[in-house]
Amino acid sequence: MSVAEGLSRQSGVLALGGVALDRVLPALRRLEPGAAACWVYDLDLIEARARRFQAAFGPFGVRSAYALKANALPSLLARVRRAGLAAEAGSIGELRIAQRAGFAAADRILNGNGRTDAEAAFAAHEGVHSINADHIDELTLLDQHAARAGVRVRVALRVNPGIPTHGHAYVATGDDDAKFGVAPADALEAWAARDRWPALRLDGLHLHVGSQLLDPGPLERAADTARELAEESARRRAPLGFVNLGGGFGVDYSGAGAEFPVESHAGRLARRLSALGAEWLVEPGRWLVAPAGVLLAEVLWVKHRSAGGRGGRRFVVLAAGMNDLIRPALYQAHHRIVPVRARAGAEEPAVVVGPVCESADVFERDAALPPLERGDVVAILDVGAYGVVMSSNYNGRSRLAELVVSAGRLARARAGEEVEALGARERDDAVEL
Repeated sequence: MSVAEGLSRQSGVLALGGVALDRVLPALRRLEPGAAACWVYDLDLIEARARRFQAAFGPFGVRSAYALKANALPSLLARVRRAGLAAEAGSIGELRIAQRAGFAAADRILNGNGRTDAEAAFAAHEGVHSINADHIDELTLLDQHAARAGVRVRVALRVNPGIPTHGHAYVATGDDDAKFGVAPADALEAWAARDRWPALRLDGLHLHVGSQLLDPGPLERAADTARELAEESARRRAPLGFVNLGGGFGVDYSGAGAEFPVESHAGRLARRLSALGAEWLVEPGRWLVAPAGVLLAEVLWVKHRSAGGRGGRRFVVLAAGMNDLIRPALYQAHHRIVPVRARAGAEEPAVVVGPVCESADVFERDAALPPLERGDVVAILDVGAYGVVMSSNYNGRSRLAELVVSAGRLARARAGEEVEALGARERDDAVEL
């Protein structure tokens, strides 16, 4: 029976991209003897989703730039680039990752709200398609670096449109309380005064109202705001050359089939913006990669605890913890958890937890799971985005290996950390004051 896109059951065993997942950890242990958890991504599915996204937006002349913050594994980036997407970076580190992955200067977009000299210098000397500037004072920094390099850098102003979105507050980025962007009136004044920054081509607008949206309504309201601002700026004799509508395209973590309507949304945006005569861009991330990843984790213990007259609780303790996948603890996010090889027996409630010494280290408080025993393996689904990129060494834990599947072949794309590596940065260097 199909579990999710890219996943299937083969003789009762969960498979990703045709690879039986019960064989993954034993195979990995030949390279990493202590491995008890790992990430696995289906590269073919990622490329297929990237091409589907391109097919939806490309006919309308939309430029798509993959958001590296979702997952920046080099082998994954190679597939995204092969599908024709550009790269959106949020830091100097991600700019360099995009550069190493082969994204040309014209295919690199820089985002972020804490612009640094290093980022401005990279843009001026190494080149970018554009920078999404977060506030007016940032323009002076960008102008100075571009002038020193003798180039013109293209810049969009990020505008906070005051559009609320439903969902967790931590992924809302376009309401009045968000830290991002400038007021529309300030952006209009800056575009009209663009000659103040002669080394910049200040002719862009950037809007991003939030992440993990299944309802396209807020994104369409943002597009309406973009059109109104562009038209008003043109009336002030400061026409805009491009509009970047950001990302936010959500995925269905519940498995209920509530997919974001990519194709119909692309058509509605085109109808709203086609008359602008400007280039426009979008920045997908999660939608492309989240469904293509699983986190495999061995069951360390199954603990039954009585609870007085209220019945008992079953705790399933996994080898993976909140330091590996922090989304449930940080966002109260829900990820489906399924056994790789299901045992016979009725499903019963279980609290699925990790081994980290924190009460927040809980993946699911009421998971319906069949019988599990020590040594079994479960898969946490839809972790291709915001999984490994947010992992840490908290509790002295090593980050996990990342494996990829393509055409039925399994490969290790990034090795897991050895415990000894946790001390690699230790120093006793004198720092002169």
